[in-house]
Amino acid sequence: MVQAHAHRPVTESDEWLQVDGALPADLGGCFLQSFTHPVAAAGLTGGVSAGPHVLSGIRIGEGRARWHRARMSVRRDALLGPVPPLAPAMWPGSGAPDRLGPVSVACPVRDTTGAWHTVVTYPGLDYAEHLTADSDGDVSHASPFPLQDAPLMQAVALTTRYVVVFDLPVVHRQAAALMGSRFPYAWQAGRPARIGLLARNGGAEPRWFEVEPCYVSHAVNAYEEDGRVVVDAVRHARAFDGAAPGAEPPHLRRWTLDLATGAVGERPVIAADGTSQESALVDERARGRSHRHVFGSRDRTAGSALVRHDLLTGATETWEFGEGVRVDPPVFAPRAAQGEAASGGVEGDGWLMAVAHDAVRRVSELLVFDALDLAAGPRASVCIPGGSPVGCRVTWLPSLAG
Repeated sequence: MVQAHAHRPVTESDEWLQVDGALPADLGGCFLQSFTHPVAAAGLTGGVSAGPHVLSGIRIGEGRARWHRARMSVRRDALLGPVPPLAPAMWPGSGAPDRLGPVSVACPVRDTTGAWHTVVTYPGLDYAEHLTADSDGDVSHASPFPLQDAPLMQAVALTTRYVVVFDLPVVHRQAAALMGSRFPYAWQAGRPARIGLLARNGGAEPRWFEVEPCYVSHAVNAYEEDGRVVVDAVRHARAFDGAAPGAEPPHLRRWTLDLATGAVGERPVIAADGTSQESALVDERARGRSHRHVFGSRDRTAGSALVRHDLLTGATETWEFGEGVRVDPPVFAPRAAQGEAASGGVEGDGWLMAVAHDAVRRVSELLVFDALDLAAGPRASVCIPGGSPVGCRVTWLPSLAG
């Protein structure tokens, strides 16, 4: 059965989906995506997910695929639930009877014990909270720390000892919120940018390292090495400021934070090629340690592509979708069973899955690739009848034995 999450608002359908090609025999689990409820999506910008949100996906097993369909939207009382990595990046304020204020939620990251970590910022308050939650999204611990201006923090990362947090110049605008804006965040020119290391065991305040002003949409990975913390992320030169076309596109960036001296090194992870890196991730088995492969999606004028960057050889492998096709952020599933993968396996040995939306053919498909051989093309595709909304956050829930 699929790994259970309490109050999950999706149900398995008896409707089997058309599969072209052959789904891998060892691929079993549920590909899930979240998207903002259509009624709440008006006025949102920049691909930022907001609650209430809806979950849907595709159940894969024994070479077949069928729907997991949403029964209802996920409401505010489940801030991180029922599936933590699909929690929306922001919840607008609500009116009576609960009178909850707006919050932003960094995409939760799982540690080796199975606990999820995130940071929540609160407009109007001078602090944020590091939250730890279980697999159902139930918060087990909350640690506040000082933070001004309620920055929109979409990402965090984990090392052995630290939660990596990003205090960057996209902040909450109270005036916009009072005027009813669904997205009351904007770039604040002149505001400093910094990366913080917050002790996972409950540190009172992060240790801050100043960096060049930018915005981070995806934290790829972070790890400790030789007295330094290395952070890889998708960096935007600016964000949410109506920048004119021609601005530097988002790209993979590496920051090296020296714990002894406080110095910061900063450089691109790969050479700039004019494309826009839209999302990036690593094999979960490599989280918190030095990684070799970075997977992701990027946009060109001619269309979207899936990519694999080999940081050891410097090579980049791509699969181009062509004009008129947009691809959602991919997910990675280890080739081995989850229990075996958690304790070993070759980094990158597994499957990369993503939903592609073809505007010309008016179809959406879940595509399955060998993660280390993208150039070979999709091994299988699952047709999604009626299309699929563009997913803001995606995850893979592996099957459990029994």
